[in-house]
Amino acid sequence: MQNSHSFPGIIVRYRYKNLDVLESKSTTLTDEDQKDELHVNLWEIDLNNSYPFMDIGVMIYDHEKIEAVIVDLPWSLNKKNIHDLGAKLNGEKSVAAIFNEVVHYDGFAEGNFANISFIKDGKDIKPFSLLRLNSQSFSIEEINLSNDTPCTRLKVTLPSYPSNITKEEKKKSAYIRFRIKKVPPTVYTVKFTQNDRALISSSTDTRIIDFRINVLRGVPEELINGDNNLKFPPNLDKIHCFLTTIQDEECVSVSKHYNGYRSLMDEDIWNEYVKNDKTLPIQESNSIKNYLGYQWTAKNKKDNPENIKDLIVLGRFSKKTSGLLSILRFMIIVIILGAMGSGVWETLSDSEHKNAFNFVYLSIALILCFIDRLVTLKKWAIKFFKKAKNKIIKK
Repeated sequence: MQNSHSFPGIIVRYRYKNLDVLESKSTTLTDEDQKDELHVNLWEIDLNNSYPFMDIGVMIYDHEKIEAVIVDLPWSLNKKNIHDLGAKLNGEKSVAAIFNEVVHYDGFAEGNFANISFIKDGKDIKPFSLLRLNSQSFSIEEINLSNDTPCTRLKVTLPSYPSNITKEEKKKSAYIRFRIKKVPPTVYTVKFTQNDRALISSSTDTRIIDFRINVLRGVPEELINGDNNLKFPPNLDKIHCFLTTIQDEECVSVSKHYNGYRSLMDEDIWNEYVKNDKTLPIQESNSIKNYLGYQWTAKNKKDNPENIKDLIVLGRFSKKTSGLLSILRFMIIVIILGAMGSGVWETLSDSEHKNAFNFVYLSIALILCFIDRLVTLKKWAIKFFKKAKNKIIKK
């Protein structure tokens, strides 16, 4: 299967306010500082939306030097499919669910932010500001790549503190979190089906998850070198990716940095968090309890304190599928093959006896065996003619 995307994943960088900052060395941070982090959540949840959606969270140290966070996406993105998640993180319970930590939350009614810190041994550590964004914070730019694949550059401008905020209330680190809806599954997923599925009553569907965060290999060079003011996070301490998918899938193999899977606790909090439309009720079919989260995390180690640069999320997922049509088809094939066997036996035992129905049985069996191939051929033909039509229209 040929991928129509320029690369499988996303690229996240900073745009600095002053070029002089780019030439300065990275600040040496202590354990008490809240270092830079990237959080990416891929949600494959049925919420009346045929596409998955993705949440991106960025923890930025010394955020007042940063003008914007730039995210390059290998598909065409509509601005209406982007919105802020800061409003959903409006209390200690929701923030604690996201970070999986005990937190202290201080909201400001007149401001566009809240101050948060983690609680460890009864003390507040690693304080940061949760910045809330609005529609004006997001802007998109379509990038024309030389290989004719679509690409969108999303710019997330960081808001400033309100003028009435004191110096003590301003924190060195800041966190933003936003959602991108209608993520094309083909960006990170390739599906395979069994070749002999027409001969069995159930089949195993397999897919490969390949999602890359800030991995430069395979990314068009023109995308990386187009703007000298864009730099990767200099003090990146952790990259975290969480894939949430239906629980009847089995993860049979994974790549490096895989941390395991778990169900999402605090179902009421997560159900409200994942809703894209507040008017839609949570039903049994789309409740978070029917899903599992698989986690990959690359982070610094104390014995090797080098900054993290990228993360590859790679896994093989399998699921057995069976339906009324496949069961009936299997039963018909068994009956036909049985009848054919009896006919062949009669023919061999009595050379003068000619069973005219043997040819009919054989034809029906072959059609049933290759019906999946006929469907695949039909889909391929439709795609081929659509591409040819689009090329003619462009000319």
